[in-house]
Amino acid sequence: MAFSSNEMDEIINDFVTESTEALESLSQKFVELEKRPGDTTLLNDIFRSVHTTKGAAGFLGFQQMVDVTHVTEDVLNKLRKGEMNLTPFIMDSLLLSIDLIKVLLSNIKERNNKEEHIAPVISILNDILKGTLGESATADESAVPQDALPAPNETPATIFKVPDEAGHSREKEHSIRVDIDRLDTVLNLAGELVLSRNRLMRLGSKIGEWEAESELSSQMDEAIAQLDLVTTDLQLAVMKIRMQPIAKVFNKFPRMVRDLARQNDKEIELVISGEETELDKTVIEEIGDPLVHLIRNSADHGMESPEDRVARGKPRCGTIALSAYQEGRNIIVSVGDDGRGIDPVAVKRTAVEKGLISSEDAEKMSDREALNLIFIPGFSTAKKVSNISGRGVGMDVVKTNITRINGTISVDSEVGKGTRIIFKLPLTLAIIQALTVEAGGEVYGIPLSTVIENIRVNDADIRTIEGQEVINIRDKVFPVVRLEALTSANPSISKKEWKYIVIICLGERRVGLLVDALHGQEEIVMKSMGEYLRGTEGVAGACITGDGNVILVLDVAGLMESHKRSYAEAI
Repeated sequence: MAFSSNEMDEIINDFVTESTEALESLSQKFVELEKRPGDTTLLNDIFRSVHTTKGAAGFLGFQQMVDVTHVTEDVLNKLRKGEMNLTPFIMDSLLLSIDLIKVLLSNIKERNNKEEHIAPVISILNDILKGTLGESATADESAVPQDALPAPNETPATIFKVPDEAGHSREKEHSIRVDIDRLDTVLNLAGELVLSRNRLMRLGSKIGEWEAESELSSQMDEAIAQLDLVTTDLQLAVMKIRMQPIAKVFNKFPRMVRDLARQNDKEIELVISGEETELDKTVIEEIGDPLVHLIRNSADHGMESPEDRVARGKPRCGTIALSAYQEGRNIIVSVGDDGRGIDPVAVKRTAVEKGLISSEDAEKMSDREALNLIFIPGFSTAKKVSNISGRGVGMDVVKTNITRINGTISVDSEVGKGTRIIFKLPLTLAIIQALTVEAGGEVYGIPLSTVIENIRVNDADIRTIEGQEVINIRDKVFPVVRLEALTSANPSISKKEWKYIVIICLGERRVGLLVDALHGQEEIVMKSMGEYLRGTEGVAGACITGDGNVILVLDVAGLMESHKRSYAEAI
């Protein structure tokens, strides 16, 4: 049977997608296998995945992939039959073959027909089959060009459905692949519908005030209520379509931690929980790099050597815990380790030495505030630079990425006990809950995920200590920042007797944002600012409110950083 060019392209694209998914699940399964070498169910699962990939590659004529998968399959077959024992060297060799298969798959995806030098890897696996390689040998990664090998953390992650004995995929008939651009279009349309719903609800309430007893007004209220119900259901349905398990990110880390531990002569176990927690695809894409930075830092800086751990009364094997769970409209993701922890005194000393803060500011800082200094660009306490971390970059990237998606980040650490870094992320980026406030005659939106509470105050409640306005709320003192001072070059003094303090959470910091009025909570659809205003510091986007006005959605953290720099330059 002959296939047309378009049909063949579609078949190859399906092969690449499914093989990529299979390889990602294999990386995780191999790490699990190293912990449970006698798990025959897991071995059979791995064997079937490699066998399926080999069969599909043979059908399409990708001979190099057939050659590599064939000898890999033979080694796995011997392992599952108990004819050889799984050693670290054999595991290294199998992982090396998987990396080579990824390179071959990348070539197929790019249609570049590049021939890879596969003989050394095949030779290693053949020698393992013959029993001519000693268990103390080390797999030679130079067998594959290093610039061609994918990094351990550069793979997607969804579970590959292995065909059953009848040759039919057990679950494929229940799913369909849809281009993400089409989903984005549907989500945008749902967003526009939300805006129209908000507008109609606002107009309906005004009409009700004029004609409270009118039958037409009553019917309109019913129609708007029905529209509200359908719009909410549609919005939730579209959001669920875009949701993906966070396992898509988590599944790449077992292999990465395993490689980092071997590279640094450490013993580290990665414990994952909550991988079934679902997040919007866009949010998942944004948290990948931050998590890579944090886990590398935990393995490199945070985790002691086995000898040091034993000397301190700890188990030889350190633990890195990666978890996720839903809390209201947010997802909490945390990375924790039981390593050496972060010394706030050393952090402050390093920050002063690097000129990032003054010694006077350092003395005033609490230990918790000092921990947040690690997010300043250029900060690093590493004694030496490695190819993993310690170059003074990374943690500032973490904060930037998380802030960009309206998330918050906090640090909890105890010297000698370990460190835990926590992300608080929105479920989705497109449609969010916002608090609309007024300052200086302008209305702004603040993402509700950063708001803790609102309090009505008057000028007498606000005091000034050492040039900083503060307010005492339930025996806690919060610094006060006037929103108008952040958003206007020439702020005026409002004549209103009553004002409002919005307590904002910025990582570990709590700040009181002083505004003139609260307009209420509203579901908004955030739009980008366009090419000319994209990246404007302190502005996350714009939205259309229920009364038809366009307002700015604030990135309060970025706004305060900008204001702080401007103030420092002025003095």
